[in-house]
Parts: sequence; C-alpha cells; structure tokens
Amino acid sequence: MESLYQKRLARVREHMSNWGADILVLNFGPDFLYLTGMEGPLYYTILKGYGDWASCAIVSQDHDPVILLHPWFNVDVHTWVSDVRVMGDDAAQPDAALAGVLTEFNPAGKTIAVGKMAWASTLLSLQQAAPSATFIQATSAMMDELRSIKDPEEIELLQRAAEITDISLAETIKRMKPGMTERDLQIEVEYQIRVAGGDGVSFPCGIISVGNGTDPNRHIFTRNTNQTLDPGMSVAFDYGVLYKGYCSDFGRSVFIGEPHPEALRAYEIITSGNLATMPKIKSGSVTPADIANIFRDWVAEHEPGFVEYYMYEGLGHAIGLEVHEEPWIKQVYTDPIRSNMVFTLEPKIWKPGVFYVRCEDMVVVGPDGSYSLTHAPYDPVVIS
Repeated sequence: MESLYQKRLARVREHMSNWGADILVLNFGPDFLYLTGMEGPLYYTILKGYGDWASCAIVSQDHDPVILLHPWFNVDVHTWVSDVRVMGDDAAQPDAALAGVLTEFNPAGKTIAVGKMAWASTLLSLQQAAPSATFIQATSAMMDELRSIKDPEEIELLQRAAEITDISLAETIKRMKPGMTERDLQIEVEYQIRVAGGDGVSFPCGIISVGNGTDPNRHIFTRNTNQTLDPGMSVAFDYGVLYKGYCSDFGRSVFIGEPHPEALRAYEIITSGNLATMPKIKSGSVTPADIANIFRDWVAEHEPGFVEYYMYEGLGHAIGLEVHEEPWIKQVYTDPIRSNMVFTLEPKIWKPGVFYVRCEDMVVVGPDGSYSLTHAPYDPVVIS
C-alpha cells in the first residue's frame, strides 16, 4: 500500500505546483484521508477539545509529510506516514506545537494552501506562525481534480459500498408495506445498511412519497416525514452508504398499489435512459455538459410531455471520498471526462402532487463507455 500512497504524494505535489502552492496543510477529512490513509478519529467529530485545531498533515515539495496529533487522537493510528508527532499533555500549547512543525518547512514568504474545511482556529494559528506567508484555499475544484481519477483500490472500495447499497434496498423492500411512514422507511434503510456491513450513511437517507392527493406545494427536499405510504403513491429512495471512507449515492422508485400511469411511464423513461446513456459516457469523447444534454434529449425524444418536469440541473456528479465531488454533470463543466472517474447518473422527473420518480446509479468511466457499480433491478416494484 505504501507505493499507492507514494503515487498519491507525487500527485499532490504535482497539483500543488499547478496551484502555485509551496506548502499544503490539511485537517482531518477526505483530503487528509486521501493523502495519509488515516481516517479522522470519531472523537474529532463529536467532542471538541482544546488544541484540536492543531491536528493536521503538512506536506511540501521538498519535505516529507508530517502528521501532528492532539494526544487524544493518538489511538489506533494507521498511516503510511512515518513522521507522526504527538503534542504534549493537555497543558501544552497547541499553537506552539503547530508553529514548531511548520517552521521546519521554511514557510517565510511562501504560499500555503489550506484545506477548504479548515477550522478558523487552524488558519489563525498558521498565520501567526508564518506572518509573511500567503495563504490560499485548497478549494473543491483543486482537491476534487486531484482525486478525480480513482485508483483501482478506490474503485474496489466504491464497489463494496455499492454492493452494500444494493443489499440494503432489497432487504428494505421485503419489509415495505402500505401504512408505513416515510420515517419508518428511512430507519429501516439505515438499519439494513448497518446489517449489510456499511459503516453508516454517506448523507442523510431521503424518502419522498408523492401522489394520491399529497401536497403539491411540498418540495422533494422535504423528506422522511410522517406521511404514510398509501396506494397510488410513488416512493423515491435517495441514500448512500459510507464504507471505509468511501461513499455511494443511489436511488430507485417503488410504487404503492396500482402505479399512476404517468408515474410508471416516467420511471420507464429514466431507467431506459440510464441504460442508453451509459455507453456514451466515454473517456475523452464527452464532457459533463454533453452528458446532461444527451439525457435531456432522450427525455424529449421519448416523451416530450415530461420535459417540463424533468430535472435537467440534477443529473449527477462525481463521487468518491465525498458524496458530492466536482465535476457535476452540468452545463458549466466542459472538460472531457477521463477513465476511472466515477459519477452518479441520477435522472429525476417530478410532477408536484402527482408523482416523483428517480433512478440513480454510480458509473465508472472507461474508454468505450461506462459501467455501473450498483445493480439493483430497474423493473418496477409494486407493494400491495
């Protein structure tokens, strides 16, 4: 595994040169995990302690990475980085500890890139330690570009996250019945993710039921309510699995009782559209903007009446260590896609108060088209 991370280190340094950054500082999070192989401690996210902000990884072109840890985080540390330093006891001065490490990188007059989710306390501490340095944000565009081409090891982890996703849906559908609430279904999905081996959810699970007189003013971002699942409704699943730091993002629709004819037709349009679009998602030949237009044209050709309800701006996005990564499948992204990028393909048709259907898969880009990591059936499921 060390050779994998050495390759990543080289990639990080190459991109730093492109940004004009001499030094990169990362707090715990997806970028930190990508570089170091070390997941952020659970404690870091649930109970903040004095000096937490000084825990970080620092790397430059001419200095090997250094990880500085608060003593509370020095538990079960797994990383390829050999230089891991632990601050003194709780009475130690965290700013001084961070300054001491940063000094070794000769920061005076240099440009320091700081992770986009860095704490304000981290940035203030770094600025105090290197007052003559210039600080820039390692933005999503920077870091997502760095991580956009997935290593084979990453695709294996994404495949496992997808398998857990498929299992959790199948087990949840077995337990669905009319009269359940959206919240009941949300809880069941999250339970089945855990049973199947997931570490948790990659984002809050969303259950959205529409039809049979439901409120036409309800937005589809209002989810997991006490709305009961009644005959004539379409029930949309939008959820993802977290597995060893990697995310899935997934969707299907299920029908309660006899499906509304328009809802069933809309679901057929988007599922067949996914199958028709995947072969066209080829390395070097299309852009995210092209993909967005290909699917819009598919809907317009096969059912023009759905065009006004088709959610053109929400077709998908890159995915990996974060559930939403750049590029998105939108008009503004015009660079050609490349092999081993991983995207979600998630067409949605929403006719307020009548139906909402969605179908989402994770697809891996190849030279001759893309293939799906998720394999839940597209056949309409009817719960009676």
